[in-house]
Amino acid sequence: MTTSKLVVLTTGGTIASGQTDSGRHRSGALAGESLLSQVALPEGLTAQIDVRSVLQKPSNAITLDDLLLLRKQCLALAESPEVVGIVITHGTDTLEETAYFLDITLPGQTPVVITGSQRAPHEPGTDAFRNIADAIRLAASPEARGLGTLVLFNQSLFAARQVRKVSTFQLEGFAAPETGPLGYIDGARVHLAARPVRPRPTSAPLTETLPRVDILPAYLGAPPDMIQAAIANGSRGLVIDALGRGHVPPTWPSHIAAAVANGTPVVIVSNCHRGPVESVYEFAGSLCDLENAGAISLQDLSARKARLALSVLLASSTPGPLEASLKTLTSASAA
Repeated sequence: MTTSKLVVLTTGGTIASGQTDSGRHRSGALAGESLLSQVALPEGLTAQIDVRSVLQKPSNAITLDDLLLLRKQCLALAESPEVVGIVITHGTDTLEETAYFLDITLPGQTPVVITGSQRAPHEPGTDAFRNIADAIRLAASPEARGLGTLVLFNQSLFAARQVRKVSTFQLEGFAAPETGPLGYIDGARVHLAARPVRPRPTSAPLTETLPRVDILPAYLGAPPDMIQAAIANGSRGLVIDALGRGHVPPTWPSHIAAAVANGTPVVIVSNCHRGPVESVYEFAGSLCDLENAGAISLQDLSARKARLALSVLLASSTPGPLEASLKTLTSASAA
């Protein structure tokens, strides 16, 4: 009889921190085996735990190449019939980006659960071991199958698309400001109150590297020469983290039009935590103005996640019409 296996991939972060001589934390100091040896595994777990240290770094140091490495490992594990789920431990700074990238590039049948911690393992009241144990229980549960990549934090369960880091230090470090959590874990109980509406992930092969896409923030008096500077330094696409309903200073549209005309796609999202961009205004720098300049507006998606979606499509060997592909991949409706 084949033994079922649950694989834990560790990448570093606060959840794998050690303490320096100064009393500060060194993220990623603990290898996976050392970290998991301190976890009280869920009672009744029948799957064998396989721990693999993939990276040992703080998550501010995670790169696009690291995302491709994690995807490659998850794809290989998903092909094994004995693997019932995958847990990834990760630093919290870029956790939501890794989760979203995997969500739009993995098939989604084998559960992938990402977790981290706000307090290091050596700190009083650490949440590291509780979060790992809960993530393992979730990844091994039938409730998690087919939901895509999930984030488990502080006993709450989130979809990768909606989750955002909302606190620098509190244990309730993640939330889904627009939709709320999908459910929770209470001891041995996995409670799923909602299922994420998830577009079909991309199935196209990706190039060996993800192209550079930059995020440019809109703010009062922001200079438009940031657009040319990003392109001159190698950006293949731009995401504008726009004001309100999708607005930028009135000096920006001509520069955006020039970028689009020269082959650099420009995506517009809102910097607000709640609410979509919408072309309900008509003035210099409004979303209507930007769309007329050739920019692509995306609904209900943060700039950090829109950046990854654009980079994935630019890396696709069969991208098709970019705007249609981008809207399909990032839609809040099932494909």
